This record gives sequence, C-alpha cells and structure tokens, in this order.
Amino acid sequence: MFFAATWLEKVKTMKMKKILRKKTLVPAIFVIALLLIATNSTVKVSAAYPQKRLGHCMVYDSVNDRIIMYGGQPDPTYVSYKTETWVYDLNANTWTIMSPESVPYQKTGSKMAYDSESEKLINFGGTHAEDYSSNQTWIYDYLEDSWTNANPANTPRLRGGHAMVYDSESDIVIMFGGGLGKDYNPYGGQIGYNDTWAYDYNTNTWTNMTPSITPLGRGSSILTYDSESDKIVLFGGYHSPTVSAYADPTGEVYQRDTWTYDYNTNTWENVTPSTSPNPRTAANMAYDSESDRIILFGGSTHLDTTGMEDEVWSFDLNSGTWTQMNPATTGKRAFSIAYDTESDKIVIFGGTNSSSLTSYSAETWMYDYNIDEWTLMEILVDDTDLFFIPTIISLSIIAIVLLKRRRTR
Repeated sequence: MFFAATWLEKVKTMKMKKILRKKTLVPAIFVIALLLIATNSTVKVSAAYPQKRLGHCMVYDSVNDRIIMYGGQPDPTYVSYKTETWVYDLNANTWTIMSPESVPYQKTGSKMAYDSESEKLINFGGTHAEDYSSNQTWIYDYLEDSWTNANPANTPRLRGGHAMVYDSESDIVIMFGGGLGKDYNPYGGQIGYNDTWAYDYNTNTWTNMTPSITPLGRGSSILTYDSESDKIVLFGGYHSPTVSAYADPTGEVYQRDTWTYDYNTNTWENVTPSTSPNPRTAANMAYDSESDRIILFGGSTHLDTTGMEDEVWSFDLNSGTWTQMNPATTGKRAFSIAYDTESDKIVIFGGTNSSSLTSYSAETWMYDYNIDEWTLMEILVDDTDLFFIPTIISLSIIAIVLLKRRRTR
C-alpha cells in the first residue's frame, strides 16, 4: 500500500509529460505487478497483541464471550507498570486494545473477578510502580468500555498478591489473603493476611467475614469457584515464616494445601488429599465447568532446580482428588488464566519462565482438558489481504491510465 500511495503522490505532483516520456515506466509497472502475482505469497505479519508482562489479571466475560485483561508489569527494560485494558476473542484469535477515558493507576498484582449478574468486572488492590500498594475497588463495563472507581465506604487494607473470585450462586465476590512486602508497606515490615472478604457490587460494600477457621496468611495463592459444588477452592501460595502472627508450625514457605470455602456457612475446610501438586506460589488455576474439574498450571517452587513448574493438575472436588495431567509444555509463573465457557477451553497469557524474572512472555496459550493438550495461539494475519492484493490492483490501475494517456498523444 505504501508503494502504491507513493506512486499516486508522484503522479499528482510531478509533471505528467515528463513521466510519460520515460519509455520504461509502463513496462516496469507491469513487471512489478506480475512478480507480485507470481509469488502467490501468504507472508504472515504479527497483528496487535499485548506487550510482554507478568502480574496482570484476566477474567472471562461470559455474557459477551470475551476474555478481558488489565495491567501488569511489562518487560524489565520498561520502568512503569501498565494501565492497558485488552480484550481477547478466542474464536477469532484476536486481541483488541480498549480505550477507556479513565483507568486504574499503573499497578501489578491486582486481582479481578467477573460479576455475571451485573455484567461488570471487579478489580481490587495491587502494587503501584512507585512502590506502594492499593486498596481501591474499580469497576469495568465492557460494553461501555469504562472504568469507574467504586469508592466503597469500608474497604480491606492495602495489599497485593491476594486471591479473588466470583461466587455466582450467591452473587458475591470473595477475596482471601495477599499481603505487603517491606518495600510496599507504609506500616513497616512484611505481612501476609489471612482475612476473608466479600464484596457486593449491588450495594458497593466490602464485608470482613471473619470465619472461625482460616488457611494460613499468604500471598500469591489461587482461588477458583466450583459452580457444581457451590464451593470456592484455594491452593498454595507463599507464606512468610517471619510473620509471627501467621507462623507456619512446619516452617514451610511454599504451600501445597487445598482448602474450600462455603460463603453460605462462612466456613473454611482443609481438604488436602495425600496426593497433591508440589508446594508452589504464583501458579494459577481455573474451573472447567464442562468437565467439572479445576485445572492448575505452573508456578514457582523450591523443589526443582529451575524453580519453575511445568505441571498441569486437575482437581475433582467431588472425590477430593488431584490428578496430574501429561501435556507437553514448559514451566511458567505469574501468568494470567481464564476459562472460556463458550469454547470449553482454558486460556493463559504472559508470565515468565525464568525464576530470576528477567524474561517475560507475550504468548497466548490454550489448554483443552478433554484431549490434555496445549496449543500456542499465534496471533497472525494473512498479509496477502493486507498488502499484495491492494498493491496489485493499484499498480494495474496506474498502468492502464498511463497507457491510455500515452496512446492519445
């Protein structure tokens, strides 16, 4: 297209007589057009997709059949966090960047849940690029492409690395844990929370549930909601043994326990089976409603020399069993995950496969539980449609016009 536009500009600005006197012009145009046709190329070029990142959040909008992603920490060569909102369509395999007027400030480690009853995304907390944490609650409306600061009267304390999920049966968002590193805590020191909070979008209120029994305080654990059993499932995370208020009697830092939470009775229950995934942090999991299985992937561990997990596990809450799957893949941590109910596929984006956090990813992967297979979703378009055909048409028109004018002289 650039080549054709350049020729048109020359035709308009240069003296026509001088152009027509060049005996080789018309044959040259035909030769170029024929060469382009003869190549019959299907050269591919990259379409728009998010930049490399980790610590972003991503959820599935079941009403609009879109996966929505916000924020994250870009490649280490960049100094600031992201405020971008991206939308992924699995059917078309396309990412689209949105353009809301207002956005939450730059942060990583925030969490998001999709409230299907209200058709809104709820975002909470995270760590700012300028080394402080947030306790803001933001609402995103996909159809309006708008972010709104909810400003609820009562909010949980500042935190990042918490876990959050939507309970569709009770129409409530549940959040657990998270914490503050020493560099992000205005109160001083490091802390890992073990509190359970519920957010009601309809009344814009956070409620501290204060159950009698809770998992250990921790960050980077993962929650998902099993709609078949109407239970929330928690796995893993990072527990700091230096935080005496939530000390682990075993001295373990990386956790491997499995818990369920029932909002209706406000109870946590430890359901850890004898066979479980290794202790890990910064993993992620999603509930596959078609198969009634919770799928867990990746994370960081101290039990492997690479520090990165490449395992896929499925959890059946009905039988209380973890089963290791066997797809071919590589380890990854701090990525985002979402289950696309329309396509019955799990999608992950970004993260890192480096324990030193020096190499980030911009890859989109799809996992199919039914065949136990990962697929790299290459975000590509056919360059034939974008360049070759318009160029051939443009050159042909120019050549025909020039030939006609030359014959009339």
